Amino acid sequence: MIGLPENRLLCLLLLALLIPAVVCGAPVTRTLSTAEPGAGEVITVSLSIDGIDLGGVVETLPAGYAFAGTDHPADRVAVREQSIGFAVMNETRITYQIQAPASGSGDITGVWENFLGEADGEVAASHVAVDGIETEPESRGEKPPAQEAASPFAVLAAVAALLIAGRGGRQ
Repeated sequence: MIGLPENRLLCLLLLALLIPAVVCGAPVTRTLSTAEPGAGEVITVSLSIDGIDLGGVVETLPAGYAFAGTDHPADRVAVREQSIGFAVMNETRITYQIQAPASGSGDITGVWENFLGEADGEVAASHVAVDGIETEPESRGEKPPAQEAASPFAVLAAVAALLIAGRGGRQ
């Protein structure tokens, strides 16, 4: 006999296979409280989400910038190095904070996935620069850029696991 969490997972899989995708794309847009923060300043990042009933968003921060918190439920957030994954269940807005380094610039990038609509895409990059000063990537024995940005698909898998675990415990 299949248990309750497995029944829910099976139902979700059947829905994903049987319901035709109505949404061809679910755009996610990002706005920043400032693109030129002072050294150590906390920036508020807002994601506007349209049409994702069940899915995820993964944001990747530039080197030196650090995740500083969110009002999104803790059990639906996964942070790994410079990547932040958010499980999305009918949200229209997610807000989070990042802290700027003493100096540095780069792009905040992102990807989104709509699990039920079987669609995915990229969030347009947002450029940040401490005090408006552009800097070159540093190469003083730090990880090469290819290793800095973790694969968004690994974080999306973590987001999917959070969604399944969260849905399995609710009645």
